[in-house]
Amino acid sequence: MTEGEVLAAAWAFLRDRYGDGPPTIVIGPAATAEYRLAWTVRFDSQEHIDTGDFTQAPMVRQLVLFKDGSLIDFTPSALNTDEGRAWFDRGVWPERLNQLTDPRVFGTVWTRQPPPWAK
Repeated sequence: MTEGEVLAAAWAFLRDRYGDGPPTIVIGPAATAEYRLAWTVRFDSQEHIDTGDFTQAPMVRQLVLFKDGSLIDFTPSALNTDEGRAWFDRGVWPERLNQLTDPRVFGTVWTRQPPPWAK
């Protein structure tokens, strides 16, 4: 995936979740980060940026887009920075969160198909 493709997918995801607002979702310059397995995209609301009022900010302000197409979603807020990097770089889901299924696998329970990255 190119950075342009990532941004297009992120915009489509955010438009689906937030519509035309409010909140008014914005993605600033240098909002993407590339990892071995995934891209991340940071975003915010214009209302939060304009007022500084934290209650106007989205609860989670980062998306993760796995390069194999297995997941485009909000980055799980239960991950700390190191765990997030391990997940984006190596696909390692934190052991301390073993009661939660890796979100890339969750949807496969319904289809009974392995996730694309496991084939």
